[in-house]
Formats: sequence, C-alpha cells, structure tokens
Amino acid sequence: MKTHSLLRVGLLLLLPMVQGCGKKGISGEIQAFKDAGRSVSEFADTDASSMQAKRCQQGTIDQMSVLLCEYPSRDSASAGVRSASLWAGESTTWLALQRDKIVFAVADRAEVDQNGKTVAALTKVFRRLAKK
Repeated sequence: MKTHSLLRVGLLLLLPMVQGCGKKGISGEIQAFKDAGRSVSEFADTDASSMQAKRCQQGTIDQMSVLLCEYPSRDSASAGVRSASLWAGESTTWLALQRDKIVFAVADRAEVDQNGKTVAALTKVFRRLAKK
C-alpha cells in the first residue's frame, strides 16, 4: 500500500511535464485505447461538475474503471488531476494523468491488477509511449 501511495505522489509531481500529441477530445482518447487493442466498454457521460470539467465520460478499459474529462484550459485540467482522488474513492490502486486539456483517471476498483501491469499499459496508451 505504501508503494501505491508513493507511486501516486510521484506521478502527480510528474504530470505537468507529461505532454503528448494525438487526437483531440474524449472520443479521440477512447479511440486511441481501442486502436491499441485494449478491451474498451461503452463510455457514458457522467457529472462533470464534481470534477469542475467541461465534459466527463466514464467506462471500463481492461476491467479498470476509467474516467476521462475534458477541461477548458490546461490550468483547470491540472486542478482536475487533484480532484481525481475523490473519484477514485477507496480504491487502493489508482492514478490520474493530464495531457493538455484532458485528464485520464484509472482505478482498480475490482482489485484485478495485483501487479500493476494493466494500469501501466493503460498509462502508456494515454501518454502515447511505444511498447518496449
């Protein structure tokens, strides 16, 4: 558990440095996961006001709960990353990343990713890193 907390803190500190390019908006992000061969459920609109976002959608990718939110600016998206802890709730493993005006949050609510490989794989897709 301590490792998960340290991982979250480290990732939150690195978030402003994570930049990428690619498709714009939530639908583009969902398509990127599909294009990467991930198992993507149907995403549905969810209350964006709790994340202070312009628009949010929630669904699952590879059995992980995922929240994607779009913000009007990078600064407001940075605040959204901090709000992701409220969305993650009691999940012991979760993380949130920002790229431009999009925030990606993933939580292992079903505790199916004991070694963190799925969370790491989803992170790579969002950050658009090539598999090694």
